[in-house]
Amino acid sequence: MVISTSSSELAEQAVAELQDLLGNEPNPIRLADGEPDLTVIRAFAARKLREGVDSPERTLRLAELVTELDAASRDDIARRLSVHTAQFEALQRVVRALDAGADRLADVVTQELCTSLGYGKAMFSVVRGSTWSPIALAVNPELTGDFHELATAIDGREIALREAPREAELVRRRRPYAVDAVDTYRHTYRPLIDLSRPAGYLAVPVVVDARAVAIIHVDRQSDSLSDTDVHLVAVLAGACASSKERADLRRQISTRNEHVDAEIQRLTQALRHLEQPLTMPEVATCDLPRTDASTDSPQTPAIPRAHALTAREREVLTLMATGATNATISRRLCISDGTVKSHVQRIFKKLGVSTRAEVAALCAHAKTVNGG
Repeated sequence: MVISTSSSELAEQAVAELQDLLGNEPNPIRLADGEPDLTVIRAFAARKLREGVDSPERTLRLAELVTELDAASRDDIARRLSVHTAQFEALQRVVRALDAGADRLADVVTQELCTSLGYGKAMFSVVRGSTWSPIALAVNPELTGDFHELATAIDGREIALREAPREAELVRRRRPYAVDAVDTYRHTYRPLIDLSRPAGYLAVPVVVDARAVAIIHVDRQSDSLSDTDVHLVAVLAGACASSKERADLRRQISTRNEHVDAEIQRLTQALRHLEQPLTMPEVATCDLPRTDASTDSPQTPAIPRAHALTAREREVLTLMATGATNATISRRLCISDGTVKSHVQRIFKKLGVSTRAEVAALCAHAKTVNGG
């Protein structure tokens, strides 16, 4: 539990009072071994009060101590609530700033961690394969000390994960970790820690698609970091991950839009080309019967029953006589393949033939007879 200086002093005084009231019992001594905790001390004192002590005077003093500890616990809870509320409001400001500056995510995150959330220093690193590289560093303006060497050291630096075991574990497990001053040199990347000189250090991964793509580092110069700090920075890391995912999605949409625009432009050009007048090449024609009286003249032999053909069927027949395929006729006359097939079938029926070869023979015979 993280407690204020006044709470810590009160806890130490309470331990001393318990030892004075109860003597050198093992339990009060053990309470003083670690960091005093008001909740534990109050529970111990209340239990002793229920069990009873050897005099009314000591009972009264013990009851007063429990009452004081209750009041101190309430004050500590109120203080914690106030701190958490302030942290939550600061986190909201950071997230809003992040949304407004997603294109410079690293700079926004590090600056806001120091100015809004009060950390001593904040660093943002990107993970690329088996390395991680710091790309942004911010220092709290209220922090004393010169960290110019630290800023110079991280500029363009690429660090192998094998040289930083804790960062390597963070990337592999995708879990945050925090260390205090005692553990700092054993578990973190020492070249940067030597220049940073923190009292407590925390690193949290930014996870996108189940992969650690970045690391947020924060520290304090005079205080250790708590579970609250881990949770707070983890929430911010989650916001960073969401911001990156949105930015990636916007880039993908933009790229697809560019492809769609290019395809639309290509199709537009193709349509404009199709709208241009089609120049029909000259094709050989076979003699077809004319509609005037001369068609009955024996000197002008005609294809039998050709008079039954429509104007379009005559055009199709003329192209068929040159050996043109349905696809060629379709392009020449700007009609569909299905329409060409229908015309061909009707021509076959009207001329009493069943193959293109017979059509070609009829046309050739007509031209020969007419001196073509």
